Amino acid sequence: MNFRFFNHRLFSAILNFVGLALAFSAFLVIMVQVVYDYGYDRNYEDAERIFRVENKFMSRVGYSTVLSRPMIEAMKSASPEIEAGGCYNYTKGWNVAVALEDDGRQSEYKVGYGIIEKSLLNVFPFDFVVGDTSKFEPFTVIISESTAKLLFGDENAIGKTLYLDNGPEPYTVAAVYKDFPENSSVDCGIFGNIGGSQLDDWSEWNQSFYVKLRTPQAADDVAAAMLQTLMSYYDAESWTEEEMSEYMSSLRLVNLHDAYYSTDVEYDNMGKGNRFTTITCFTVSLLIIIVAIINFINFSMASVPFMIKGINTRRVLGATRGRLIGRQVGESLLIAVAAFILSVIVMRALSGTLVASMISGSLDPADNLALTGAGAAVSLVMVALAGIFSASYSTSFPPAMVLKGSFSLSAKGRSLRSIIVGFQYVVSFILIIMTLFIYCQRRYMNSFDMGFDREQIVTFYVGNSVGERRQAFEAHLKENPHVLDVTFAGNELVSNGKMGWGRMYDGESVNIDCLPVDADFIDFFGMEVVQGRDFMPSDEMKSNGTFIMNEATMEVYPFLKLDTKLSGHAAEPADIVGVVKDFNFKPLQYGVSPIALYVFGSEPWWPLTWAYARISPEDVAGTMDYIRQSVSEFNPQMTADNVNVRFLDEAIGNLYQKETNLNKLITIASVLSLLICVIGILGLVYFETQFRRKEIALRRVHGATVGEVLRMINRYYLIICTVCFIVAAPSAWFIARKWVEGFTYQSTVHVWIFIVAYAALLAITAGVVTLQSYRAVSKNPVDSIKNE
Repeated sequence: MNFRFFNHRLFSAILNFVGLALAFSAFLVIMVQVVYDYGYDRNYEDAERIFRVENKFMSRVGYSTVLSRPMIEAMKSASPEIEAGGCYNYTKGWNVAVALEDDGRQSEYKVGYGIIEKSLLNVFPFDFVVGDTSKFEPFTVIISESTAKLLFGDENAIGKTLYLDNGPEPYTVAAVYKDFPENSSVDCGIFGNIGGSQLDDWSEWNQSFYVKLRTPQAADDVAAAMLQTLMSYYDAESWTEEEMSEYMSSLRLVNLHDAYYSTDVEYDNMGKGNRFTTITCFTVSLLIIIVAIINFINFSMASVPFMIKGINTRRVLGATRGRLIGRQVGESLLIAVAAFILSVIVMRALSGTLVASMISGSLDPADNLALTGAGAAVSLVMVALAGIFSASYSTSFPPAMVLKGSFSLSAKGRSLRSIIVGFQYVVSFILIIMTLFIYCQRRYMNSFDMGFDREQIVTFYVGNSVGERRQAFEAHLKENPHVLDVTFAGNELVSNGKMGWGRMYDGESVNIDCLPVDADFIDFFGMEVVQGRDFMPSDEMKSNGTFIMNEATMEVYPFLKLDTKLSGHAAEPADIVGVVKDFNFKPLQYGVSPIALYVFGSEPWWPLTWAYARISPEDVAGTMDYIRQSVSEFNPQMTADNVNVRFLDEAIGNLYQKETNLNKLITIASVLSLLICVIGILGLVYFETQFRRKEIALRRVHGATVGEVLRMINRYYLIICTVCFIVAAPSAWFIARKWVEGFTYQSTVHVWIFIVAYAALLAITAGVVTLQSYRAVSKNPVDSIKNE
């Protein structure tokens, strides 16, 4: 009997250990992402006093981050509450090619690059380790410590020369600053100085304005003061009361952490998060621990009849109830400590795996000491409380009330366990349904008709030197029979990082995205010209450029007509020669907005550096390798290994990386929650079949078949599963609809998602219960009765 008691305790301890280790591991991994999001732009000095100025002057969907440089200069002195301010132009995650001159040989790196006004150094807390910021002028740069190490090793970087984006102008390193955290708006590796560029250009809206306030509470007053300052540049005396009211609400100051979660902002090229996703991840991480704690409590309650004899014996020998509770809590904490240590080891092991790519932050415990300590405290406190509850419960009854098989099978005991198990089921159902829905939303976005052809098209960056010789490069690519067609653009077709142009036409403001393209770009992608004409080869010969607008542009700015002229990149305005049917040029979190496709003509601002090639389905790998070698041949600064050739579908899919990562995280959480739930069912069925051995044997003796007894045991758990599904389905639907509100284009919540979730959990439950109870049910009933 003692050996059997030991087996029961060991079985329970192993299940608890495994469940807690899985839960703690999931908690730590998911919380790394939560901490990354929660700490975004909060992790440096005076972060609460730094704001981005956003406006509605030209925005069509809410606010915009871009302003003209003269407006920024006017607003800098609008209020004494402004301690410092400056313009900032940077796209999060966008890297430029950096080349170093070394005896005529150039080596290339990819580094994040931003352009700032010198006064921005007083907005963000730059900590310079070497150099002189007074020498930070145009054609000089300041670089981070990690960039200095990457480019120059242990050498002193000051005075070194580098070339940006294959350009001919050398840039000199003026100073080196300590790296900002990755989860910030200033994690850039290189900053250039904008100098006096665009200081008098009211029509070029492409700069963001950041300010540091003396007190964060003054943000609204400063916004009002800025509007008052700008009012002198408008004919405000003729405004109606309604127009004045609209104007006075057209500008706001947003703290950078809040800007990370903003969804109503155009031209926002900084890092973006989803507040609901952060809350969801935090909730999921806690729920997984709670599910494991529930198993712990359930096992403790179910095993009381095995323990009660030992507990009562100790009472007779003089042990107090408090001492007995302390002993059981100590055992619980011992299991929890071992499980948490294992979870930290698992976290460290995962830091170099695919799981790490799903998380924005580092999974190395050494980089997450505060999280690890807090996680240990929360986890152990929860286990201690659960242990106290379980121990208090097991020591609260006189021996007569806790005879073997008595309370554990009473209506009260079963009801309490049903509620606890039911909570686990509800959590598992919600996670499974959310996993399936996020997957559907991803599939919907990846297969959405964006208004252009994506079939067998690859995209790759070629650099300036190839862009300057794109006709020769195109001819060379087409020498390969598997390269069917080629075109070029000044940026990626689908991205948030387009060039923003603010223009004036007949006294009216026009604010559009602009994508410089090759003359055959529209034909290459199969876009439809609905008015006017397509680009022609002769447009490449014109000195002043050529516009083709999308339908949204003509709707938002009805005063623009075909054959009218709008300021382009040259002194002479450019013709609007056509209108192309709307297409999605941003990720599907955003709707369609005005954009101009623009052919520079004979005097471009810069070469077109993004290439697109349509290839045949035969020998795809060989064709991609040929493209890489060709880029390297035309641009020796780029080795073939550094040329990233990928299908356009893949490139677009990467724009939804956060959604993909969330789907993977929720999937892992669902699997773990389900596994912990299964562990719980496994343990409960084990204990229940042990308690009911005599009942099962008597049923068998009186003619019940194995199948009938198995159905009897299964019925209890399948009823719980069904009731919990009815409870969980509305909650899961609400959460899914809430999450998808962040997308302009939304998948429906399909009925099959709920059917699959219910069927899957029902099947798993039936399988686990059947497998675990089959041994007890199929034993010789005579032996079971004898052993009782």
